Amino acid sequence: MEETKLVLAQKDIDEALALVENMEKSLKETHFSKENIKDNFTFLCSKLEEIEAILKEEGILE
Repeated sequence: MEETKLVLAQKDIDEALALVENMEKSLKETHFSKENIKDNFTFLCSKLEEIEAILKEEGILE
């Protein structure tokens, strides 16, 4: 396994988790437009796909 790819994957996972936490907090405290929520969710899905690809490449996921 390439250590740099795993470090990158961990960084992406941390960013995705932070985004989810921020989205959850924001949705509870303020009202965002549907477009803003959609954009954030689309970005999150994209990050998760990148993470999944790295983990599959490293043999962590099948």
